[in-house]
Amino acid sequence: MRPFDFRDIAALDDTAVAIRTWISKSTSFFSDYWVEATGFSAKLDLGAITTESYDKILSEIPRHDLCCVAEIKDRLPSVWYTSGDQFRIILSDLLCLPPEDEGSDRDLSAIETDLSNYFINRVAESISRGWMGQGELEISVTDLEKDARKLRLFRGKDLVTKVCIEIECKGGTATLNWLLPKQKLPALLDETVDNRAGAEPAKPSKELIGQLPLDVVTMLGSAKIPMSDLAKLKPGELIILDQRIDEPMVSHVDGEPAFQCWAGRLGNKQAVQVSKCLNK
Repeated sequence: MRPFDFRDIAALDDTAVAIRTWISKSTSFFSDYWVEATGFSAKLDLGAITTESYDKILSEIPRHDLCCVAEIKDRLPSVWYTSGDQFRIILSDLLCLPPEDEGSDRDLSAIETDLSNYFINRVAESISRGWMGQGELEISVTDLEKDARKLRLFRGKDLVTKVCIEIECKGGTATLNWLLPKQKLPALLDETVDNRAGAEPAKPSKELIGQLPLDVVTMLGSAKIPMSDLAKLKPGELIILDQRIDEPMVSHVDGEPAFQCWAGRLGNKQAVQVSKCLNK
């Protein structure tokens, strides 16, 4: 048993549910970026969600923490911030180095800061692409700088929702904090909370469909032999197939006959040459 903290109620309402779903849908895009950059997969997850006054949250942020403005296009400004220790967990993946011990008070080098900005931009792109509402939602971020107190985006007494995004990577789990104005947040998420069921399903583009891989299977032929003969087979023996060499074979796509074709070679590889399409 423990006393109920009414700030926890922020994690139980529709807004929190929508944010959790949004981050969940963004993680696959981030993992794709991370695999391309590091060779390792990574995951975005949602940590605690709390609501406090802007002044109170600012007073709790150390001045040496790095921060930036994450501008949601045509919607609202927000703040991202975290400590150098958390960035060093991320950098251990990008630099292929073991993470440093927590509590290091050294500043990030110029290269580390550039890589941290790269990471922040990949997170922004991932969350933009994971947006569940209709239309696009672009998020642009400024370069990282110290002391979030300089980013006076909201009034001191305004309530802001603090969203903790957890980044699970090879070097460990890092946390990126996201401050959003509580009064404007429901308006941003209205279409995702209320209209998801009524929204038209997303339709993939023809270009995307054209890049989907399909298996083309061509059977050279088949044969039926008694079990007793099968047990006697030895390497080098020949099995006569039911396919005539003067008749074309049939290639199947997704289990359906699609082409008539002939067996052959292309360079050093086996190949088939399509002679006729069976299904227009």
